[in-house]
Amino acid sequence: VHPDDKEPSNRMLESHLRGEAPIYASEHRIRCRDGAYKWILDRGKVVAWSGDGRPQRIIGTQADITERRQAEDALKASEERYRTIFESTATANILIAEDTTILLANSNFEKLTGYSRKEVENKMSWTRFVVPEDLSRMIELHKARRVDPGAVPAAYEFRGIIRSGEIRNLFMSVAMIPGTRESVASLIDLTDRTKAEEALRQSEERFRDMARLLPETVFEADIEGRFTFVNDISLERFGYTRDEMEKGLTVLDVMASQDHERILANYQRVISGERLGLSEYTALKKDGTTFPALVHTTPIYRDGRPAGLRGFLIDMSEKKAMEDQLLRAQKMEAIGTLAGGIAHDFNNLLMGILGNVSLMLMHFDESHPFHERLKSMEEYVQRGSDLTKQLLGFARGGKYEVRATDLGAFVRRSAEMFGRTKKEIRIHHKASEGLWTVEIDRGQMEQVLLNLFVNAWQAMPGGGDLYLSVENTELAEEELLPYHLRKGRFVKLTVTDTGIGMDEATRERIFEPFFSTKERGRGTGLGLASVYGIVKNHGGFIVVESEIDIGTSFTIFLPASDKQVEGEDRKDSRIHKGKETVLLIDDEEMILEVGTRMLEGLGYRVLTASGGRQGLKVYEQNRDSIDLVILDMIMPDLGGKETFDAMRRQSPSVKVLLSSGYSLDGQAKEILESGCRGFIQKPFSMADLSKKMREILEGL
Repeated sequence: VHPDDKEPSNRMLESHLRGEAPIYASEHRIRCRDGAYKWILDRGKVVAWSGDGRPQRIIGTQADITERRQAEDALKASEERYRTIFESTATANILIAEDTTILLANSNFEKLTGYSRKEVENKMSWTRFVVPEDLSRMIELHKARRVDPGAVPAAYEFRGIIRSGEIRNLFMSVAMIPGTRESVASLIDLTDRTKAEEALRQSEERFRDMARLLPETVFEADIEGRFTFVNDISLERFGYTRDEMEKGLTVLDVMASQDHERILANYQRVISGERLGLSEYTALKKDGTTFPALVHTTPIYRDGRPAGLRGFLIDMSEKKAMEDQLLRAQKMEAIGTLAGGIAHDFNNLLMGILGNVSLMLMHFDESHPFHERLKSMEEYVQRGSDLTKQLLGFARGGKYEVRATDLGAFVRRSAEMFGRTKKEIRIHHKASEGLWTVEIDRGQMEQVLLNLFVNAWQAMPGGGDLYLSVENTELAEEELLPYHLRKGRFVKLTVTDTGIGMDEATRERIFEPFFSTKERGRGTGLGLASVYGIVKNHGGFIVVESEIDIGTSFTIFLPASDKQVEGEDRKDSRIHKGKETVLLIDDEEMILEVGTRMLEGLGYRVLTASGGRQGLKVYEQNRDSIDLVILDMIMPDLGGKETFDAMRRQSPSVKVLLSSGYSLDGQAKEILESGCRGFIQKPFSMADLSKKMREILEGL
């Protein structure tokens, strides 16, 4: 018996001899003839006793259990290695069951969440740590990963809730454990990167087994920068084989050349013991494509001397794209809100001017010396109104009168009118046969075309060619993904000039309001902004291609319609009078004053109210005599919709003409769909107002 095993073995035997155990059983090592030791299971029982109670004979068996003990020792060592790796990696790690229960959690997970392992393991679901808004998406990914791991993103961000109730932005990488229904997840707290850096500095050298399961790039490189280890997902991500890696692939081979100098400088700093934390680089795949990456490295020391680097790399493509898209959307939304507010207030001012001009024109015939000046003022106000329409085209995108239109014929007419004034431009028009119709606001689409034509003309100061093409096209889901549109039929309009072109920096900003490359006083910077807003509001999108000294192409895609083409309406400039009673509701005293005079000039009896609440009181007191209500949409005390709904409750048949300095946007459409009879945008002339009123009062 091995000397270390004699005492426990004898103790087991003595226990049996004292009658405390029915048999003697011991696992211990015995020395063989050749001097080697083997593990045995020694079992025996006394079968004969002397008269004085001493044992005389014992019968037993000995079984060789060496292989079993070696296997048990190996399994124990393997489990200890796995637990050490799981515990010692820099990230917060959890092992997840199919039913979402957390089976294991390391100390970094405790630090991140504030919960102890005893509270979490085999008791809590990972769903406990996800904000409600992100939970359904996370559960769908969890289920789909167990059906087809390759069809589910390996890494993504979500918002987590820790024990204190604080919401943290977390980056999670997940991988299935082969041969099981369980997954391992690594969490990085992007809210405070210093925690991740501190955790990474504590990572141990022996991490390879765990690293192979992690769904992000993990690597080691020698002192010369040659990779000595990369996990499997790295090869897939960068497009290299393991043979290529083992033949001397270096860190610089997988990084864009513009970052090489900075990488080498940072490499020397890391090797010298400096802690850099997380760094951003541009990673380079084998096929030449690049992607943004977040990298962290620490030095490898052997015998007290630097021997290389180890670290991880996270693909930030999706996160960067989402951040850029969000910033662009927020920027355009903010500018749009500002532009819409300016246009609304400006239209109210123009309404006061235009209303007074219209009233004065009623008292001066064409022979009066002031008549011509007043008509000029009316024209100037109209120009100001056109300017605000461009602002609203971008900011609100409202459509007024949508009609099914043959875009080919529509573009041809607009081009012919433009061409008569610009003889130095040669216009080439081509429209396919059998064009699908499009539903457009013809006035706004005329504005789109004019802006594009003028833009092309200014880009060709010495003259040139303008090519116009209209054709049918069908677009697939993936082609429309960036524009959040569904696949379907579109009519494609292309406007191409042979002008000076644009560089990339200019092209990226051309749709921003107030951005202009023209000299001060020669442009407002609103033309292309309104083009963008109008096209978007029509359910379409616009693409721009340009090259310096070659020219520019604007391509507009508009949804096709099954409706028949509608004819043109004739412009009615006559004044239509009436004798009915009208209630005018507006929060602007100037609008109330000039509106009252305009309505009285048209022969109507007028009641006024300053704001929605007063308007409801006046209506309630006079509803039997009121024939029509002219209602402002935006008012501080009670908005147009709330006022309209309250009137409808009092009198379901109330006739209302909605008026606004904004265009016919979502809120106005909602009011119209609720039963409002018509819409008129400020500023409006007496002719426009009189026509709209008679259409509603006479039920036309």
